[in-house]
Amino acid sequence: MTPSVFDPGLESITVAETELSDVDGEAGELVVRGYPIAELAANATYEEAASLLLSGRLPPADELRAFRSSLADARRLPDPVTALLRAAADDADPMDALRMGLGATSLGVDEETPSAVARRVVAVTPTVVATYWRAREGLDPVTPDPDLGHAANYRYMLTGDEPTTAERRALETLLTTMVDHGLNPSTFTARTVVSTESDLVSAATAAVGTLKGPRHGGNLRRVFDLLRTAHEADDVATVVEEHVDRSGWLPGFGHRVYDVRDPRAAVLSAALETLPGSTSDAFRATVRELEAAGTAALSDRQSRHTAPTVEFYAVALLYSAGVPPALFTPTFAVARVGGWMAHCLEQRSDNELVRPVSRYVGATGRSWTPVEERSVDSAQSRRDAVDPIADRLSTLAEPARLEILLALDEAETPVEYSTLRAATSIDDKGRFNYHLRQLRGTFVANRDGGYALGQSGRRFVDAVVDGDFLPDD
Repeated sequence: MTPSVFDPGLESITVAETELSDVDGEAGELVVRGYPIAELAANATYEEAASLLLSGRLPPADELRAFRSSLADARRLPDPVTALLRAAADDADPMDALRMGLGATSLGVDEETPSAVARRVVAVTPTVVATYWRAREGLDPVTPDPDLGHAANYRYMLTGDEPTTAERRALETLLTTMVDHGLNPSTFTARTVVSTESDLVSAATAAVGTLKGPRHGGNLRRVFDLLRTAHEADDVATVVEEHVDRSGWLPGFGHRVYDVRDPRAAVLSAALETLPGSTSDAFRATVRELEAAGTAALSDRQSRHTAPTVEFYAVALLYSAGVPPALFTPTFAVARVGGWMAHCLEQRSDNELVRPVSRYVGATGRSWTPVEERSVDSAQSRRDAVDPIADRLSTLAEPARLEILLALDEAETPVEYSTLRAATSIDDKGRFNYHLRQLRGTFVANRDGGYALGQSGRRFVDAVVDGDFLPDD
C-alpha cells in the first residue's frame, strides 16, 4: 500500500483514538478525561489524577484509599535495583539511571496483571530517581513513608525532610499538570512498544529514553540555563536579546502544538506565587521579567510563537521548590509516567501494531560487483576521511569540555578528580562527569595521580591558544 500523505513528523497523521486527553492547540486548551487541566490541577492530588487516567473516573473515597495503598505497597525498590543505582551514581546521567532503574524493577517480582504493573511503574519511578540522587550525593536512600502522598514522598525521599504544605502543594500541582498531554513523542513511543505486545516496563524505559531528548523533556535544562543566566545578570532584556539574536529562538517559549499560550503555563505560573521565601521572591521577579522580555523580543521579530511554555514555568517552580536542576527532566518523568501507563493500557485494550512505512529515496538499478573489482570514488574517499575529523570536532563543540581541557592545560602535573572539578564552573557533578567521560581516551588521559591532556588534547589546546581564539583577561 502506498501512503497518501508524506509527513515525517506525523503532525497530520492520526494513529490512535484516545479517551485520555485532548489538546486543542488553536484554542489553547488541554482536557484530561473530560476535565480542563486548570480545574484538575487546582484540586486533584497526583493519585487522583493517575487513578482518573487509569480507571476513567475520579475515584470515590474507598477506591482512592485502595489506590494509594497499592502505590505505597509498590514504592520500595528490590535490593538489586538499589545496588545498581548506587553503582551508577557517579557516572550515569540522571535519565540514564532512571532508565536502568526502571528496567530492573521487575527483578524478584512475581507475575502481575498489566494494571498491577502500571501501578508499580508509577509507584517506583520517584523512588528510582530519589535513590539515585541520594547515592550521587553520598547519602543513604530514604525509605518511603506510607503515610505521605505520592508528591510529598518524592520530596521526602530526595531530602530526608517532609516538605512544607506549600512545597507539597506546588509539587502536587506540577505533577498533576504534566501527567498527560496527548500523543507526545514519549507517549507515542510507549504505545508503539506495547503495540508489539511487549511489556509495560519496556514501554516505560523506552519512553524515558525519548523524554531525555533536548527537543522533548531534556529542554528543561536549556530553560534553566537561560533563567539562571538572566537571574545573575544586571539586565535581563540584554540576555534575552543576545540569545535571540544568536540563535533565533528562546528556550521555554513557543510550543510546537499551541498557537496561543500553553494552558499548563498559566496553571504553574499561579502555583509559583504560592511558594514563600525571599530567595523565591527574587527568582520569581526574574521569571516575570524574562517572560515579558522574551515575549517582546520574539514579537519584535514577528515570531509565530511568543508565549512561554509549560517548561518555562515548570523550571521556575521546581527550582523554587528546591528540586536540584539535574533532576528537572527526571521529575518530568515522575509526572508523565501516569499518562504513559494509561496509554499503554488503552493501547492493549484495542491493539493494532504500529507499523508506518517509509519512502525509499536511495539508489536503484545496481548490480553486484565482486570485491576485487570495486573501487571508491574520490568524493566518497574525501567523505570517509573527513567523517572522523567531524566526529572529533563535534565532541569539542561543548564549551564545558573546552573548559576542562583548559583547566588541564594550566596544570603542570596530572590533576586529581576533585581538583579538576573545582577548577571549572560546572557545578553539577553529573554534567561534569558526562563531559569528562566524552573527553577521556581521545583528548584526556587518566594517568597515575589523576587526569592530564592526551596528545590530541594537547594539540587542540595549543591550536586554540596559539590561534588567539581566547579572549584577553
